[in-house]
Amino acid sequence: MLIRRIAANIIDLFVLIGSVAIGAYLAGQVADMFEEPFLLLTLSMVCIIILVPIGLQSLFWLESTTIGKMMLFIKVVNSEGENLDYYQMFVRDFLLKTLSANLVTLPVFIGRPGVHDVILDSQIVIRPKRQK
Repeated sequence: MLIRRIAANIIDLFVLIGSVAIGAYLAGQVADMFEEPFLLLTLSMVCIIILVPIGLQSLFWLESTTIGKMMLFIKVVNSEGENLDYYQMFVRDFLLKTLSANLVTLPVFIGRPGVHDVILDSQIVIRPKRQK
C-alpha cells in the first residue's frame, strides 16, 4: 500500500504541474486577447491558473479519489469507511496538499499518516471492484 500511495502522490504532483502549466498558457492567451487594466487582467489570469487544476481534479473528487489514486485503484475514506464528500476532498487535496507544496505528504514516505489524513481523519484503502 505504501508504494501505491507514494506513486499516487507523484502522479498527482505531475498532474498538478501540468494543469498549472495549461492554466498559465490559457492565462497568457487571455492577456493577448484583451486590453484590460492591469489589475483586472492579472486577477483574471490568476483565477484561470487556479481554476484549471481544480476543474480537472474535481471530476475525481466526486468519487473520493484523485487521478493518481484512480490509476492505482485506491481511494480515500473516513474513519467509518465511508467515502469523503466533494468538499472534504477539496480541503484535503487542494487546500492542504497543494497550498503546502505537498509538504504535508512527507510522513507518507516513511509509512506514517500524512498531515492531511490526520486533519480530516481519513485513510487510503484499496478500491473494491464494482459489482455488476
